Amino acid sequence: MYGLTIILMKANWISAAVLGFTVTACYSPNNQLEGNESVVDASVETSFSFKPEITYAKNFTIEANEHYKLVTVRNPWQESDTLLSLVLYPTGTEDPAIEQADFTIPVPIEEVVATSSPHIGYLKLIDELDKVTGVAEDKYLYNAYIYNKVSQGEVAQVGSLKSSNLEILLDVSPDLVMRTGYDNVRNEDDRLIESGIPVSYNIEWMETTMLARAEWIKYVGAFFNKDAMADSIFRQVEQEYLNARLLTTKVENRPSVMTGNNFKGTWYMPSADSYLTKLILDAGGDYHYKDEQATGSLPLSFEVVLDDMIEADYWIGPRAESLKELEMMDERYTLFKAFRAGNVYTFNERMSENGGNDYWESGMTRPDLILKDVIKIFHPELLPNHQLYYYKKLQ
Repeated sequence: MYGLTIILMKANWISAAVLGFTVTACYSPNNQLEGNESVVDASVETSFSFKPEITYAKNFTIEANEHYKLVTVRNPWQESDTLLSLVLYPTGTEDPAIEQADFTIPVPIEEVVATSSPHIGYLKLIDELDKVTGVAEDKYLYNAYIYNKVSQGEVAQVGSLKSSNLEILLDVSPDLVMRTGYDNVRNEDDRLIESGIPVSYNIEWMETTMLARAEWIKYVGAFFNKDAMADSIFRQVEQEYLNARLLTTKVENRPSVMTGNNFKGTWYMPSADSYLTKLILDAGGDYHYKDEQATGSLPLSFEVVLDDMIEADYWIGPRAESLKELEMMDERYTLFKAFRAGNVYTFNERMSENGGNDYWESGMTRPDLILKDVIKIFHPELLPNHQLYYYKKLQ
């Protein structure tokens, strides 16, 4: 991961998974998983006035008419406040000059700087990776196409989220800088905003369900006038997720699940509103803190987690490559039933040599595949032909 993802890992070290699509609609996301090719039916609507329905995501809206789109990002840290307002209008037409907009941008854009791993995942699914002219850094990139472009000097590295090199950005001069939004981000971006380079704030990570996070593909698609395509992709993802969830509705045995691991004296567990909690429940598992309400994760001591989770059947998402590594981190980990039984899984099956994890790129766009992996772990009989994709069992 790169950008804000590193911060999120520390508080929410979670898991992911995969299986192919079985749909035959106009666009097949599965064709995007193993390479850079895409399958796009020319009949997909590209009308500028296409208005996607936002079903799950709570933090952005798109209002559209034949002349422009008004894209709004809600500020989840300040109630009833707007983090960003953008007007998108067709290239070659007159700027509608909407006063409340932070930026007016002609679309489709031709060049974008993508500063976080999920941005790459969304862009890949809508077949726009060739528009990437800058990334934060190459250290945590998984996508080989973009990584090679960086290595060849065709894609710039603009620095970390809090210290983007403005001179490099000005030299790249993209149509858009796609940033991860967080509290107070606008104040830190004063110089960037004053430079006149349009900025978008993506806060998919603040959504509380996997489907809501994946639905941000519609937000990204709007900048390329691919609203209909993004909507079509998401509807397939949604249907696959819902179909998979149906498999677990009648399971009688719901194994208990623990997540993450101790980090500098604190064990961050997902609360009731966490997307990971909902994922565990959708996959037919049970979770001790599923009713614990909190803002963000639950910061717990090792002793509390040990007391509450010592008999948990499965452990998903610890930050380790093997059981031996976990034991070397803290010998107390061996006290957990899941460790002793070898039922420990993490989501780093797909790693690049430079440290990129595909879970953070394609995984955030494919909750259906994540859910299928977790179902396979908890209830292998429900998906007998499924092979773990993002997850792997620690040995």
